[in-house]
Amino acid sequence: MLTSPSPRPSAHQSPSSHLAWPSVRQEALNAITYDIVPTMAAPQSTSINAVTATPDMRWVFSGGTDGYIRMYNWVETANGKVPLTVAQKHPFVDSVMKAGSLTTYWENEETSVRTPPAQSAEEPKDSSPVYSLATQYQATWLLSGLESGAINLQTCRHQAGTKITTLREHTSAVSVLSLAQDEYSFLSGSWDKTILDWDLNMGKVKRSFVGSGGQISVLERRPESSLPVPHVAEDTQVSSSTFSSNNAAKPLTNGVSVPEERRGSKNSQNGTEDAAGSPDGSLFGDDNGSLFGDDNINADNNNNNNAFDDDDEFAKAIATGLQQSEEQEDTEMLDAGGPVQPPQDSTAAQDPMDTNSQPQPDASTADQPDPLSTGNPHAEEITTNGHHANTVEDELPQTSSTTFLDASIEGTLRIWDQRVSSPIAVIHPTTGVPPWCMGACWSVDGNSIYAGRRNGTVEEYSLHKGFQMATPQRTFKFPGGSGPVSAVRAMPNGRHLICASYDILRLYDLRDVENTRSTVPFLIVPGHRTGVISALHIDPACRFMISTAGNRGWEGSSTEVLLGYEIGCVLPS
Repeated sequence: MLTSPSPRPSAHQSPSSHLAWPSVRQEALNAITYDIVPTMAAPQSTSINAVTATPDMRWVFSGGTDGYIRMYNWVETANGKVPLTVAQKHPFVDSVMKAGSLTTYWENEETSVRTPPAQSAEEPKDSSPVYSLATQYQATWLLSGLESGAINLQTCRHQAGTKITTLREHTSAVSVLSLAQDEYSFLSGSWDKTILDWDLNMGKVKRSFVGSGGQISVLERRPESSLPVPHVAEDTQVSSSTFSSNNAAKPLTNGVSVPEERRGSKNSQNGTEDAAGSPDGSLFGDDNGSLFGDDNINADNNNNNNAFDDDDEFAKAIATGLQQSEEQEDTEMLDAGGPVQPPQDSTAAQDPMDTNSQPQPDASTADQPDPLSTGNPHAEEITTNGHHANTVEDELPQTSSTTFLDASIEGTLRIWDQRVSSPIAVIHPTTGVPPWCMGACWSVDGNSIYAGRRNGTVEEYSLHKGFQMATPQRTFKFPGGSGPVSAVRAMPNGRHLICASYDILRLYDLRDVENTRSTVPFLIVPGHRTGVISALHIDPACRFMISTAGNRGWEGSSTEVLLGYEIGCVLPS
C-alpha cells in the first residue's frame, strides 16, 4: 500500500492561503513624496487598451486594438537587456533608455458561432480588439475580453495563446475584468451596461448586476476597511447643466408636443374633450388653431347637402375612427401632463378609504417639536435606497471583500455588494460637471473615492459624510487645457494621487500643506505627452508603475506606447 510522503492539505484550507502577495515597501508607506522617473518604453503602433501584470511584476501583458496580446518579461526589461534605438528614444525624455523585452505574442481569437463550424485548423480565424485583461498570479492562464462580449481563457507560460475555453454571456465588448483575490471568481463589465460575477470552477455566472446607465469603464474592488458604505438612493439624481434628456418622458403624438391650451380642461360629462383653440395660436389667424383650415372645410361640408351620397356612410365611419383616436391621444397627454385647471372639489371626490388610511395625530405626538424648528428643514430627513428597503439583503454585514466600485462612461458611480443585486450607493455627476467618467479608484484605506472628469478635474467622495457622500468633498482642478482625466491611481502613503490627463501625468498632493513655497499642489511626472491614457498600474510593492496610451475603443488620440516607471521614495529628514 502506497502512502503519500507528505500530508495532504486540508480541503477546508483557505483558498487564498497559497497565494504569495508581495507586501508594500515600508519606505513607500512613510514617503512624504515620490520620485517617479520613466526608464522603459515599449512602442506598439496601436491603441493600447488594457494592461495587467503578475503581483511580483515578472510578467506584464498588454492588449490593443490590433487584436494582439503581448507578453513582456519585466525583469529583463527593468535590467535593460534590450536597449531602445535612437529613433525609438527620440519622442521620450532622456531617462527612457530601456526597451520592453517581448517574450511572445498571440492573437486574441474571436471564436465564431457559425454553422457548420470550421472543418480544419488551417482556416483563417478572426481576431478581436483587446479591451480588457486579467492574469493569474503566476501567469499560468489569462483572461481577455472580446468585442463580441465573450471572454477567452487561455494559457500564457506554456503553449502561450492556447485557448482553454470561451465564456459567453455579455452581448457587447467586455471593457473591464477584475479577478478575485482567491482567483476562483472574477467580475466582468461590458458595453452592454451589465456587470457579471463569474465562477471559474463552473464557468457560469453567479450573479448579474444591472442598472448602469452607460458602458462600464471601471471596476475597482474596495481595500480592507471597517467603515460601512452608507446607502444613497438611486433616484436622487442631480440635474446637469451640460446635458439633458427626455428618455424618461412618455412618447409624443407624431413626435410633436401638444401645448397646454390644446390639452384643455375637463368636460363636465366625460372630461376628455379638448377646449376650443385660440385664434391667436393659428398660423393663418382664422381657423381656431387649424394648420390647413380644416375647421372651415368641415363647416362648409356641414352646410352642404353632401353631393356624394354613396360615400356618405364610408366617410362618416372614417371620421368617427379618427375622432376616437384623437380622443385617446388627448387622454394620454392628459395623463402625462395633468389637467390645466385643477378639479373644483377634490376633497369631495376623494375615496373615504384614503381618508381613513391617514394616521391621525395623538396627544403624545402633538406636543413634540416640529423638525423644522431646528432651523434645518432636512435635519430629520434620511435618504435610503428603495431597492434595499425591507429586504433580507439589508441584514447582511458589509465587508470589503465583497464590496466593489463601478463607473460608467456616462459619469455615474455605483458601489455594490456582491451578495446583493442592487447597488448600495449611487453617485451622479453634480451640476455643471460633464456626464463622463473613464477612470476612478478607491483610496488606500477604502474610505474615499476619486473620479476623473472630462472638464479636467478629479472629484473626491468621502464615505465619512454618510448619506451626503453623493456630494464631492473636494474637487482638484488642473490648469486650463489639461484635458479630460482618463485614469487615476492612489499611492500607498495615502497622501498622493497619480492623475493622467490628456496633456501629461501629475502626482497630486492631497494634503493642504501650509507655509510652502510653491502654490502648485502637484508634481509633473514626465513621460506621456498629449494623448489619452487608458490605464495606470502600480505593483503591490510600489516599485514600478506602468502607463499605457490608448482610447479603449471610445474617443481620443494617443501616443500608442507602454511606459515603465521606477518609483523612488522621498523620506522625511
